[in-house]
Amino acid sequence: MRAASLFALVLSALALTGCVGIDDDTGATDAPLKPVLTTAAAPDRAAATTPLGIWRGGITMLMMTTRKSTGDAEPWFDTGRASEPTAARLVLYPPSNTLLASVNPIASSDWSVAGVSKLGGDQPATALATQAEGRDVLVYVHGYNETFDSAATSYAKLVAGIKFSGVPILFAWPSRAAFLDYMTDRDSALWSRDALEDTLTALAKDPKVGRINILAHSMGGMVALEALRSLSDRSDGTLSGRFGAIILANPDVDVDLFKRQIKRLPLLSSKMTVIVSANDRALELSTKLAGGVPRVGLSDRAELDQTGVKVVDATDYTSGIINHDIFMSRVELRAVIARALDNADD
Repeated sequence: MRAASLFALVLSALALTGCVGIDDDTGATDAPLKPVLTTAAAPDRAAATTPLGIWRGGITMLMMTTRKSTGDAEPWFDTGRASEPTAARLVLYPPSNTLLASVNPIASSDWSVAGVSKLGGDQPATALATQAEGRDVLVYVHGYNETFDSAATSYAKLVAGIKFSGVPILFAWPSRAAFLDYMTDRDSALWSRDALEDTLTALAKDPKVGRINILAHSMGGMVALEALRSLSDRSDGTLSGRFGAIILANPDVDVDLFKRQIKRLPLLSSKMTVIVSANDRALELSTKLAGGVPRVGLSDRAELDQTGVKVVDATDYTSGIINHDIFMSRVELRAVIARALDNADD
């Protein structure tokens, strides 16, 4: 018994010191995983020093959040609304399917947030833009019923899956992460639109930042459209040329409101790709909660084509029984996102 326990301990130690392979689905190389960080101080140092984007062993992304901070330990940000936005760098480690990882009690079977390093300065949006290092960015705005951890880890999986070569940026608003808190989430999402507008404005005004791409899911699509409309109005459209692909995945947006917003965004509508699915069960519920007003993510393709946006019908693809996050799990839809990013200048 003692020999078996010692063997497991040795394997666990090896896993911690880097003898852990990378899951093929992450898009990373076969290089060893970095040691798991277990102290509050170490993650901050790691987050501040690792390169942005995909690197040998993980992903480092930037983040702007309106969530309330929990301090220097997990889960770092909770469901409450912060008095001021926070800009930060996040380090995430990928899952591993190796035998060594299976005997490591603290190894994760999915992507995990290993460290958070908050950015200093009185202007979080400016601090974040400065960190972008002159590269293209992809700003992800998550949807309803998401924790900070679930939003960050699902985004990391997508970034690795499409092998995005620029800087990933997560915009995390304070979802309550509860199925029955739909209306509270909607209010919190709208409450966060100014912070997203400030973030996009800072990125667009920084000449060292490359092309600004946006990916918004579900209720995040509403936040993104509201922020873009306000940004466009305030800048009189002068910043529109700084944006590349704008991808709205299964957007939980009133279809009539969407048509009106698109009319106010003539310089951006041609850059938009909208992913819709007639089998999206979450949007069916959202439609009922909205008094029967259809959501964009459930709309007929022909109807949306008239607005000038590109439409991708994902009805033939499924993911579980809800079919609301198919862009995250289906390779075919990841390819749609990758193509939109590649063709952003067309």
